[in-house]
Amino acid sequence: MGRSPLITLSGPPAAGTTTCSELLSMAYGYEILNGGDIFRELAAERDTSAAEFTAVAESDPSIDRELDRRLEDAIDAHLDGTREPAGEGLVVESRLAGWHADGRATLSVWLDAPLEVRADRLDDREETPAELRERERSDAERYREYYGIDITDLSIYDLVIDTGTLSEGATFQAVKTAIDDVRGVEHTYREL
Repeated sequence: MGRSPLITLSGPPAAGTTTCSELLSMAYGYEILNGGDIFRELAAERDTSAAEFTAVAESDPSIDRELDRRLEDAIDAHLDGTREPAGEGLVVESRLAGWHADGRATLSVWLDAPLEVRADRLDDREETPAELRERERSDAERYREYYGIDITDLSIYDLVIDTGTLSEGATFQAVKTAIDDVRGVEHTYREL
């Protein structure tokens, strides 16, 4: 493959995308572009806390559009070679990363887990399952309204993993195996 890899990791909150992107970065030396980090940068640029900015984003489409523009610009620049990655490749982590890559990623991955599992993982953030469900409903509505995207349509992804019963390591290994496979890396398997 001529260009450095572009991997997209998407999924609902607490599905494991951040952890998996960090593990991929450690394993391959990939740079991480995180939609949440860009969101916090946008909040800081407007001298607003992330929590306050989230409330504003609910009714101000320019926030989502600016976040997504920055992600798309970074993906485009990576793919056309005008942006050198800080690592050996680029992992883009955001809910819509797979959509933004538009079929051009080396591998697009969707991670998911049952709502109750994700709510338990978010326990330290004090978000109830009902609040999590409402946030996801609101996000899905905005994606449909702004971009015509049905976030439940997973057909754009090369790999969909339910992380509900998997460890972080098992999730990472599944994604790593898929990356190695699409990049032509030989696998060694033990005879059974």
